Amino acid sequence: MPKPLDPKCQLCAKLPAAKAKALHGPEGDGCWNPKVCHNRRSFYRHRSQNNSAEIDAMGYARPEVIAVEPRATYFAVLYLYKEPGDKPLHAMSAELWLGQKPVCRLEPIHCFGLTAGKIRAYTDQVLQAFAKQYSVSLYQYKDMFEITSSYCPVRPCPLHPES
Repeated sequence: MPKPLDPKCQLCAKLPAAKAKALHGPEGDGCWNPKVCHNRRSFYRHRSQNNSAEIDAMGYARPEVIAVEPRATYFAVLYLYKEPGDKPLHAMSAELWLGQKPVCRLEPIHCFGLTAGKIRAYTDQVLQAFAKQYSVSLYQYKDMFEITSSYCPVRPCPLHPES
């Protein structure tokens, strides 16, 4: 295994020779060795210019990075505005996404007076509306996010009487 690159030498190689000697010579930290430093500085300067692999902070070559876009699929997410624990649902909304981008949003509504069955029926209707609008098959929400009800975006709202 090759010896890892010295980060201090990598930084020193970027400095002009006079500044490097002043910083690391007898008046500096004393690590300057004229027998090896000129060649080492040249090695580090040319390595960074000519070597196609980038070097990380530990001195190891980083693997090549590529971007692969996943196949874009439709999915729906449900946002539930409620307090943590076994508390009633305050409000809800939903979004339809295509890959990494939201394409459609259901405006949030308050859930006052809605039973669990009515809320379930409503969320199913939302899925059906998304599916019909975009001609896709949606059978369930990909994810549900619980958000504290103090962030309820519906106005007017009993939690935000000043708004």
